[in-house]
Amino acid sequence: MSAELPQAPNVLAAGVEIHGYVIQHLLGRGGMGNVYLATQKSLDRQVALKILHPNHLRNPAAIESFLREARAAAQLNHPNIVAVHDVFVEAERKLYCYSMEYVEGLTASQLVQSQGVLKRAQALHLTYQIAKALGQAHRQGMVHRDVKPDNILITKSGSAKLLDLGLVRDRIMQAPESGSRVLSIVGTPEYSAPEQHRNPKQAVPGSDVYSLGATLFFLLVGRPPISGETIIDLIVRVATEPLSYPANIPADCRKLLDLMLAKRPSDRLYDGDAVVEALRAISEGRMPHLHPEGFNDGGTTNIGDLDEDFEDAETEGELPSRSLPTDVEGAQTKKPRARRRRR
Repeated sequence: MSAELPQAPNVLAAGVEIHGYVIQHLLGRGGMGNVYLATQKSLDRQVALKILHPNHLRNPAAIESFLREARAAAQLNHPNIVAVHDVFVEAERKLYCYSMEYVEGLTASQLVQSQGVLKRAQALHLTYQIAKALGQAHRQGMVHRDVKPDNILITKSGSAKLLDLGLVRDRIMQAPESGSRVLSIVGTPEYSAPEQHRNPKQAVPGSDVYSLGATLFFLLVGRPPISGETIIDLIVRVATEPLSYPANIPADCRKLLDLMLAKRPSDRLYDGDAVVEALRAISEGRMPHLHPEGFNDGGTTNIGDLDEDFEDAETEGELPSRSLPTDVEGAQTKKPRARRRRR
């Protein structure tokens, strides 16, 4: 490291070098740290460098959570998950950071805010890509617990990538030395499932399915499916209020959202791979079902990594963004070749 890091929450200046990475400029701020665009000198490539915020340096749990995020993402090798390259821990200098793939593009939230709601085809295609990423995580025993538009990056070619695996383990505050109960919130309430609101430790793959369904609703409508004036109001409404769809939502999308946003996990598509299967049904002109014929509902599936031509199905299309051009053309789909087995 060629320069000392500031011990206040300042933005690092361009030119500061950290473990062979030269800072270019700030990309964004998060609750756990700042993310910078940096150049990796050894490979002469651009990366995103996430550095733990100085405010968390005295909190061992926050440090462990930050490092867990990097380790969790590093375990997953999938084209729709932002890849982690390396992790650096220098406790004596109070430096905790990790480098990851730099993805140039917009978040799904930014895309909708700048260009309006997506067309049915584009929204379903982005959902399909994130469902494949979640299927990979679920098959490895991970639950993301914070799937939302802000955690989905969309590249110039229209590819979607899932961010922020920092919640795959507990980040729950405990009330010290007292029997009192505290409200523990893991994830983002507008996009979290009812069971995750009740107890974050009970989040299951289906909880991510709910969050992805709420994200799909946002892509199609421009807002989360349910809102509230306060956190408690929102949590109660998510658990009790029936879904209401705008008149322009197609019937197959309503059916899919019903299966993803069901109040009870047992009434919901089981995991990311089950969402992939439901989307394949839609691409072939069929209505999705909770348990399609031959589809195992007793455990995590194993269909998410097979080569499919869904990307060329009717759910493909140009993203309505001047900054995100794509030249993908639609094509006919082939019959699915998915194999299914109980794990």
